[in-house]
Amino acid sequence: MSGVSPTNARLEELKRSVVRHYESRLSEHGPTAQGMDWKDEASQRLRFEVLCGLCDLSGLSLHDVGCGSGHLLDYLLEQSIDADYSGSDLSAEMIAAARRRHPGVSFERWDLLSEPELPTFDVLMTSGLFHVRLDQPEELWQEFVENMTRRMFALCRKGIAFNLISDQVDYRSDVLYYSDPGRVLDFCRRELSRHVAIRHDYPLYEYTVYVYRRAEG
Repeated sequence: MSGVSPTNARLEELKRSVVRHYESRLSEHGPTAQGMDWKDEASQRLRFEVLCGLCDLSGLSLHDVGCGSGHLLDYLLEQSIDADYSGSDLSAEMIAAARRRHPGVSFERWDLLSEPELPTFDVLMTSGLFHVRLDQPEELWQEFVENMTRRMFALCRKGIAFNLISDQVDYRSDVLYYSDPGRVLDFCRRELSRHVAIRHDYPLYEYTVYVYRRAEG
């Protein structure tokens, strides 16, 4: 591991553990909502609905970070949302599943934190990527979340949307990551943009963050 800082080495192992976790779910359940580690299709679709509230997506390029097997594209097609969709994931198995489900669509195996040159998009979204920290230390997972949102915002022309589990819950699991919406708002306004909105009003124990280049009006 010569030349790699201890923190970077820990982040690399974190990413490998995430890939192993989701590939095990895919192997067990196939390219379904459960195979993406969601409870059911209804909650998965609700998250997509809220994420897509970022802005009018018609005619925009939309990149799905941690795309899994491409279920966000299913939602866009069902809702007749005419966005120019593409997706990326750390997992080669997820990318293969997405390409089988949606031939001809751009799905790439990208690591946003390691790829020095990536295209820009109008909008980047991710759903559930930050939920399951497994056995990773909370402070390391927080660093991963912040690094990823910085990179997503650097690649956007209009804005980004992502979701997190709220710390306002009545039950906790040792493998999930719970975050303070106020702290996340402060981070986004301090390091990304002053144009930030948070939705904490839908019936899941989580919230969705919208960060814009410019004020939506």
